[in-house]
Amino acid sequence: MDYQPNLSLIGKPRKDRLGDIRAEVFGLRTADKAELAITRIPPRVPDAGQAAAPPSVVLVHGTYSTRNFWVSPKGIGMGSYLADQGYDVWIPELRGHGLSPKPAGYAAISAEDHIRADLPAIQNFVKLRSSGPVFWIGHSFGGLYVIAALSMKWLDQSNMAGLVAFGSQISHGDRYLKVPPLAWTAALILKTIGYFPAPRLGLGPEIEPAGVILETIRWKRLFGKWTTSTGASYWEGLRDIRLPVLTMAAENDRNDPPVGCKRIHDYVSSPDKTFLRLGKNFGFSMDYDHVGMVVSRAAQGEVWPMVARWIADRGCGQED
Repeated sequence: MDYQPNLSLIGKPRKDRLGDIRAEVFGLRTADKAELAITRIPPRVPDAGQAAAPPSVVLVHGTYSTRNFWVSPKGIGMGSYLADQGYDVWIPELRGHGLSPKPAGYAAISAEDHIRADLPAIQNFVKLRSSGPVFWIGHSFGGLYVIAALSMKWLDQSNMAGLVAFGSQISHGDRYLKVPPLAWTAALILKTIGYFPAPRLGLGPEIEPAGVILETIRWKRLFGKWTTSTGASYWEGLRDIRLPVLTMAAENDRNDPPVGCKRIHDYVSSPDKTFLRLGKNFGFSMDYDHVGMVVSRAAQGEVWPMVARWIADRGCGQED
């Protein structure tokens, strides 16, 4: 299948509101014909007549999630905060999530579909509409997907000003998948029902395609490997990632613990990379967990401003 970007808008953008936030929702089509929704929140500060275009920020949600992870229906979240700081905010929803339609064959959607087709389509869509530098922020598997796409060169890092990854890793956690009978049983159930019922289990608002979770099992099972469907190792390409990277790991994250986040961070070869462990012993007000590192009152006061400053420090572009 040809995954080269071949974008087309699906109709005109529609106006939307999230609390007092005025937004636009665009539709786009990936090279393999999946339909995606992407919400834009324009900068919410007066134009001070600055010559340079404001940086754009692309916020990528993780599994079991939607755009509401970044901005709630009441307009509260890191997405609206960054718009208040003068950034042009883009919040895509991966195929089958949120406003992006659940297609025929939903159960077969894989993580590689998100990595290899969705993200490049999103990158090209935003690139056509942004004249300033473009930063990417991903939470959990959202960040992992961006890292994987960079590794395989399915995302063009020359068109990215920086990456912030929250709790993104693949090597640790989910120990039950290391027990073959449990992994086999989980896979059988997923193949039978076609999706993972995250809302019923209190893990998030969105069900997840069986294909995504089956791929996760393949990566994390006993003797599993973090590879593409053709066997290429995502680990290998991490050495070629040179753009600025900020990795944030939550001290009390049982899903994606700091040791796993640090392992990926150490593989990346960027000369400008920072690893932060969000816990009391490292200067933060609390030991954050997987979700609270982004969605909590404490994060609003100390994590969001840190991300905004990191972007601002690099918003004029990087030297070659």
